[in-house]
Amino acid sequence: MDGENAKTSVQVLCRKLVIIKNEPGLQWLIGSPFFPPFTIASTFRCIHTLPSNPLAPDYAKESDDLRTLLLKGFEVIGALIVRNNPDFDQIATEAIDASCKLRNFISGNVEGRNSINLDLVGAVADLNTGNVRFFVSRLGNSTMFESVSDVLYHDQPEKYIWERGCILRCELPVKLPVYCPVDSPKGPPYAAVEEQGVVIVPSGGGNTEATPARAAQDGGKKKRPAE
Repeated sequence: MDGENAKTSVQVLCRKLVIIKNEPGLQWLIGSPFFPPFTIASTFRCIHTLPSNPLAPDYAKESDDLRTLLLKGFEVIGALIVRNNPDFDQIATEAIDASCKLRNFISGNVEGRNSINLDLVGAVADLNTGNVRFFVSRLGNSTMFESVSDVLYHDQPEKYIWERGCILRCELPVKLPVYCPVDSPKGPPYAAVEEQGVVIVPSGGGNTEATPARAAQDGGKKKRPAE
């Protein structure tokens, strides 16, 4: 079942996986298809559980929350379960199963039919020792997974995201008129507009015409200023 593979690694971008309180719990692991496989960008604590079992998620409520909280481009890629003296292999299976079910609920595929199986992370933490072990499942198969010992915690996660993220830049062409004085270049640009006249220079190299006040001073004829 388990097999060590030197080529498989888990990257953790959140500074440290947060184990909230001194009690068992579950956290959803968040990643992105734009990052390398098994890269954990953040975690969300599971806050909706069944009354009969504090470690059994209420998938309907959890999926409703995560549809709102998850930014576009991010998704659930696994789960971390915290237990006292856990059976790591067994709990890893539960973590992978839980993340598969939540993904189906988020996508609206509650029955799990024709679901897209992705590589997932199942993490298990021992509440007594704080030890965290990671397991990865290919194509979401919780019965076939491997333990991963190569875990990289990034000291500068912001830099990692900045270098690999996508920055969207757009430019909107906006034309605005530019006003400049004709007879008083040293004066305030908007002073005595009607008395001195101004030249309207549309941005984009459009035609320029004198205002009526300036036209009157030029004998009623509109002229372009000398270049």
